[in-house]
Amino acid sequence: MSFAKLKAARQDKPSYVTSNALPSQESSAVPSEGAKESLYKSIPDHLQIRTSAVSGRGLWTTKPCLPGQVLFAVKPHVAALSNERLALHCSQCFGGGGNAGLKRCTQCQLIYYCDSTCQNLDWIFHKNECIALQRVTASGETAIPSDAIRCLGRIMWKRQKQGPASPWTQEIDLLQSHKQEVQPSAYELHTHLAISLVRYLGLSSPSEIAAFGIASGADLANFVSRFVTNTFTITDPSLAPLGASVSPPVALVNHSCDPNAVVVFPRSRPNSQEPLMQVVALREISVNEEILTAYIDTTLPKAQRQASLRETYLFSCACSLCTSTQSDLRDCVWCPKACGGVCPAPTEGKFTRLPRSCTYPHNGTENSLSRCTQCLSALQKTDEVLDALRIGQQALDKASILQFTDPAKSKQLCSKLIPILTSAGLTPSSHPLLALTRLYTALLIADLQSSSLSQETLDEAVVCATKAVAGLDRILRYGHPVRGIARAELGKLLAVDEPAPRPPAASAAEEALRYPPSGAKRLRMALDVLLQARGELGVGFGAPNEGGAVGREVREDIVRLERELGVWQKGLSEAMRDANEAKTVQRS
Repeated sequence: MSFAKLKAARQDKPSYVTSNALPSQESSAVPSEGAKESLYKSIPDHLQIRTSAVSGRGLWTTKPCLPGQVLFAVKPHVAALSNERLALHCSQCFGGGGNAGLKRCTQCQLIYYCDSTCQNLDWIFHKNECIALQRVTASGETAIPSDAIRCLGRIMWKRQKQGPASPWTQEIDLLQSHKQEVQPSAYELHTHLAISLVRYLGLSSPSEIAAFGIASGADLANFVSRFVTNTFTITDPSLAPLGASVSPPVALVNHSCDPNAVVVFPRSRPNSQEPLMQVVALREISVNEEILTAYIDTTLPKAQRQASLRETYLFSCACSLCTSTQSDLRDCVWCPKACGGVCPAPTEGKFTRLPRSCTYPHNGTENSLSRCTQCLSALQKTDEVLDALRIGQQALDKASILQFTDPAKSKQLCSKLIPILTSAGLTPSSHPLLALTRLYTALLIADLQSSSLSQETLDEAVVCATKAVAGLDRILRYGHPVRGIARAELGKLLAVDEPAPRPPAASAAEEALRYPPSGAKRLRMALDVLLQARGELGVGFGAPNEGGAVGREVREDIVRLERELGVWQKGLSEAMRDANEAKTVQRS
């Protein structure tokens, strides 16, 4: 199980943190004003480390930043591929190549590299890791340690080599742990990681950890806590998770559910410099404004975002999105009178209330029912919506687990639940409808790649991808990487050669309304969508990176489509000319 999945599983357990719990500030861990001279040298001069009474250490900009600007880029201090990716990606640069294109370590036979260059660059980590992995396999264990354990091991070995006074080790030690706020639901994970790490390092007892600069069991617990609350998921160019990483400079950036920046891995450098983490501005950022990214999936509604943040990061978010009194489109249903407005979705045990200032139009009493934000119509089918939300969440959880082990069953769950949630009135951006739509799109795309292409499956994938794009557009900022990738997927689907173009509809009106279209109209739509996707990718993955690897692919698709449309139009023009000439000959 990958570290991301391990954390997600823990988040399903009850949380004992009260809603007003706030992280304590670890003032002893805050570097002095001159600390940046010896530490965090990868952070540019226009970004300053400051301390807030609310969020602790963070990064502020001293000059204005533009959307798509790369604020800074660093290689993680340490990173480890998830187990399922070990044979598919290089463990140094995380580049893909598949088993056939990679070279396996001849000793442990578990780690793969692009070539000898990547192997030599990773030797500082793999030298000890290789011995540890051989020891694990020799002991008869069938499962190799998770990415979390291997990532922790890599930190410990480099920490031992660098020494406690090195800037590298000091930056690791300055990561905030919040160990005082660790809740009982987190003890199991921390204990499991600590015990597994000791075993992986080949130690017979926790006391032997002193050789790595860890003085006691309490220090080990603090070290594990720092790791858990400061781990980043490394992703591929399409945002699929690859493994775990730690980067103290990037960890200085605080959280917002409505971030002004994102952390991405565009893969825009030679392999020897990858995987490179880049912090990219999503919008204009003013002088003396704090740089903020999102630690969690911000397509989730407020209650789930807050629970996830309290469980993993031990704080409650008070960003503008979380404190807004406006209806959140992540958690809404359409107006029952179809006026175009939305109603806040009801919650278990009570109806969702509007602000106290909202009253019944005629009697002035406080509104106790969820009502449309535009026409104030009351949502009467509360039980139906609650049932749909509960069943939808259960199906999403199960379908997500089955996505790779039983994709057919996962797809079946999605196809059954999406119509139920839609008929219950959920908007395309509401959870769990949006999540199921995105998962179903991914499963349909995988089907198209692994089996013979059918017109029905292709059209269904286009429709599903369109709904996902529409939902994401309502809740994420322009240029957000998730939006850009979703739009690129839609454009690529529209650009796929149709195996059997449909015959024209019975009437021109029906043909105009049919979606997706066919023929030249479909190609023109694909071109428009890909041009929009390229613009968004250029923001989310950084303008200097041309939208990252996906952005460069989109550019090639655009060139191909423009050429194809040109040929199409030329052929149509020539056909019309020939037809006119034939008519002229017949008349003469």
